[in-house]
Amino acid sequence: MNKLIIACSVFCVLFLFACSGSEKNANSTQSIRPVKYINVGQSDRIGQHSYTGLAKAQQEANLSFKVGGTINNIPVKVGDLVRKGQVLARLDATDYQVNYDQSVANDQNSKAQIGSAEAQLENAKSNLKTARSNYKRFEKLYENNSISISDFEQAKSSFLSADASFKAAEKQVEAAKAGERSSSSMVRSASNQVNYTQLKAPFSGIISRINVEENEVVGQGSPVIEINSVTNPDVEVGVSENAISEIKAQQKVKVQFRTLHDKMFEGVVHEIGYSSNASTYPVTIRLIESDERIRPGMPASAVFSFDDHHSNASALLVPPSSVGEDNEGNFVYTLVEEGEHYRCKKKNVKIGELSDNGFEIISGLSNGEKVAAAGLNVLRDDMLVSLYQKK
Repeated sequence: MNKLIIACSVFCVLFLFACSGSEKNANSTQSIRPVKYINVGQSDRIGQHSYTGLAKAQQEANLSFKVGGTINNIPVKVGDLVRKGQVLARLDATDYQVNYDQSVANDQNSKAQIGSAEAQLENAKSNLKTARSNYKRFEKLYENNSISISDFEQAKSSFLSADASFKAAEKQVEAAKAGERSSSSMVRSASNQVNYTQLKAPFSGIISRINVEENEVVGQGSPVIEINSVTNPDVEVGVSENAISEIKAQQKVKVQFRTLHDKMFEGVVHEIGYSSNASTYPVTIRLIESDERIRPGMPASAVFSFDDHHSNASALLVPPSSVGEDNEGNFVYTLVEEGEHYRCKKKNVKIGELSDNGFEIISGLSNGEKVAAAGLNVLRDDMLVSLYQKK
């Protein structure tokens, strides 16, 4: 009986050990993490580089009044399509109209003064003609001793007086004309100020912002309304400093918008920024074709194809998700075969430019090596993994 009990006890202990071992093996099997991977390869497409940016209107304008005043009417709202020359806002023009009416009255008075001065000039001209004729006649009579010297002096005095009156009348006409020119200028200025109380669209487009409300007082030059053109928007991207020298005017570019996956747009380089902004240079791309769905502010990516001298046919490329960074620099996890599984080996690498195909690996990897393509945050050096296979 005792032997039977001992045998049963031994059997139970062995069974428990066996179960424990099976559980450990099962846990060990479950701990092998599948990892997505890529085989490091060469590429001859490193000459293509992609840069992100935003769509923007070809024409943008922050409109303001050339005169100050109280806004009494804004006949448009945000999102309205407007045509060139359409009135977008009006100021109270009462004071400007009064000034214009006064300047018109002054101008009319100046014109009347010209008429009066010209009439006086004609009268003075006639008097001068008569006085000159009398003076010449009396001069001959005096030479022939037919009149007294007092009669001759009187004729001469009348002639000199008429001549002085004529010259004074000429100056009055000139002064009246100068006054009329000044008053006409004042009329034009006052008329312009009346016209400036209407804010008009400088080009056809869409109202993107209104900064004021009716009955609000605005000063001269204060931004009132923003308008953007709606046809053929541009795309502005930031190009890195080591690639900006490769960008040429009228260079062809392919553009894709994040929200318009169904189409790739053709464009050309329109403007190249000279000064940098946060280590990138602004480059404006003008689309050859457009789409009514494109609106200012939409995210876009532009793919540039650089000249052959920029390409490196022997470059090794890995996707951005394969490259990590720590205090020692950039690294990848290579996968080394070990029996039925693979062992993660952390390798420091030197990376180059980011192209449309991934990071260029300058050093640290060899062609054909297997590299973890994703999940670097859960991988560790010397970790045992398996290769992820798509089903």
